[in-house]
Amino acid sequence: MLLLSLWGLLGLTCYYYGLLFYRKLCSLALISPSFSVDNTELVLAGFGLLVLVSQLLSLFVPVNYYIGLGWLLGAGAIAMAHPKALGAFFKLSTLDINTKIIWSVMTTIVFFYSTLSPDHTDSSIYHLPSIRWSEEYSVVPGLGNLHGRLAFNSSFFVVSSALGMTALLGQTLFPINGFLFLLVSLILLKRIKSTHFTSSVLAAGCLVIIVFYLLRFVFSPTPDIAATLLPLVIFFLWIENKPTFSFQTVLIVLLVFVSITIKLANIPLLLGLLFIAWPIRAQLTLPQVSLVLGIGLLLMIPWVVRNIILSGYLLYPFPGIDWFSVDWKVPLERVIHERDYVAFWAKFRVHESFMNTALLKQPLVEWFPVWWERQGYFFNKPIWVLAVISPLVVVSHWFDTDRRKRFWPVLGPYLVAFGGFVFWFLSAPDFRFGYPFIWFSALAPWAIFLPEFQNRVSLNRWKIGAVVSIMVAASGYFIGFHLIKNEFPIHQYLLIPKPLTYKSVGSYEQVFKPNRTSSGLTIFTPVGAPMNQNCYEVLMSSPFFYPDLKLRNREISEGFRSTLASEKSYLSQQLLKTHRGDKDRERL
Repeated sequence: MLLLSLWGLLGLTCYYYGLLFYRKLCSLALISPSFSVDNTELVLAGFGLLVLVSQLLSLFVPVNYYIGLGWLLGAGAIAMAHPKALGAFFKLSTLDINTKIIWSVMTTIVFFYSTLSPDHTDSSIYHLPSIRWSEEYSVVPGLGNLHGRLAFNSSFFVVSSALGMTALLGQTLFPINGFLFLLVSLILLKRIKSTHFTSSVLAAGCLVIIVFYLLRFVFSPTPDIAATLLPLVIFFLWIENKPTFSFQTVLIVLLVFVSITIKLANIPLLLGLLFIAWPIRAQLTLPQVSLVLGIGLLLMIPWVVRNIILSGYLLYPFPGIDWFSVDWKVPLERVIHERDYVAFWAKFRVHESFMNTALLKQPLVEWFPVWWERQGYFFNKPIWVLAVISPLVVVSHWFDTDRRKRFWPVLGPYLVAFGGFVFWFLSAPDFRFGYPFIWFSALAPWAIFLPEFQNRVSLNRWKIGAVVSIMVAASGYFIGFHLIKNEFPIHQYLLIPKPLTYKSVGSYEQVFKPNRTSSGLTIFTPVGAPMNQNCYEVLMSSPFFYPDLKLRNREISEGFRSTLASEKSYLSQQLLKTHRGDKDRERL
């Protein structure tokens, strides 16, 4: 029930900040108030501002429940200044009764899933530790020296720490993904009944896919869900956006930069800004251009600064951009290892302990069959095929006047999505790294065909039926797998979700092994490391023990550095200790 309250408060506070932002833009004559704005768009804008504020503050202070409380008080002040806005927030008259029922049931399903303990593989490795570090300290110089993945800078971890409430509850809550999942579900449900037929068909397809793929991780502190949902929202806003500088245009700009700070794999979205700006270039004023640049800078500069402080590099883990000479810089070999493992896992899905970087030099014809064979979900392969052949479908639309006209508003989003799909496949083709680009590329061209049949079948009924069917399947899975098979005691976790903690595995001594560095610093490695990399909520923990690690000064807040005198590190030596390493490399 606590999560439901947090989702409601988060939605309400983001709405007020988004409303203030909208009215400020109108008062400065930067946008016209003549265009209607949906409440969900105001909430999205408020969420973008929360990310912006959290990143800025993380450079100077810990981001914890004090920041969350300050955000709440600020929203209260806005509410007092705009007393009538509360009624508008709860106004759902634009939704028909079926949509209200479906979204209410969706909320119930998401809530039940959120009572589970996070089981995303990376959540106990570095997601939770990243959030805990952000709660306890402002950004820590050289934190990547302790654990390389703690330098994977995502604004998602920072904003999550503002709502984690660890100090109050004794466990960390993860409300962001559930909140965004429900918000985007509502946005898509509204668009299913939209008069924009292509957008309506795409909304139904995307909603079915996100329930199937993302619901299973909605209770985990992974940035993958936010990094998937926000780009999809951008595409839908873009499809229906008129060629003028409106609040929707500003919102797209805001969400593009938020998405990039959450996951760098979303950088192809920047191309979309060029597509959107070109048709309205003649009407753009200097203040409007300054607004766009200001939003980008306010989001990207703190994110870049955090990169430099965490790792010593402008973009971690890409050592090619090496512009800074700081004492906390992560050793080059370790940065290269992290970079290579991202690509290695994406292509071969083999544990880090058995990584063979020579395989990364294989041409496409050699690594592709292995990649194809190891796609776990049944739908991954057909969706990938649909995305690959989508350009042929797009070309076919140009030979039909009606289809070409229907596809024209979708062309820009499709080109950006397909560009993102190609970028994803050639860099790190793990499906979860490119969900929004893959899905939109696969679905958008085919959605153009469906309106041709709208007079023959009740298409709206089929769209709603598909959404309801996947919700029934998700409910059945929760009941059958979690409640019956695994005997999950849901009644114990209705108030507060089951925590992600080492205590569910064993005692501290059973889960962690202390190691002392050359400087006398005690680091706790998981028992069974490096095969077992789960650090959970323990701050001074890493799956790899580096004897060269030391504090930069006396306090942890002042950061870490390596005392290595050469490029050679202890990482490769630890990996070679795994007795199955050579055998697995040969098998691969």
